[in-house]
Amino acid sequence: MSKLLMFGMPLSQAVACATINAAKVFDSFSDRGTLNVGAPADVAIMELRDGNFEFLDNYEGKRTGRQRLFPFAAVLNGKRTPARA
Repeated sequence: MSKLLMFGMPLSQAVACATINAAKVFDSFSDRGTLNVGAPADVAIMELRDGNFEFLDNYEGKRTGRQRLFPFAAVLNGKRTPARA
């Protein structure tokens, strides 16, 4: 999602690309990518930071972006997951 921000995509669209739009591609994930009542509670909580961040493409080309999302916490199946060391 941070790379999409680097290319100028608005945050709301970048989040949609990684959640609801991605879930629409596969019928078995029709209940994913949403916060609707009754949907599985799988949530990534992220912090948007400003700065200068380097990103690599598939050919190891480097580009610089001004914003990056950092994982802060996660909820999986309705329960907060333990922090990784």
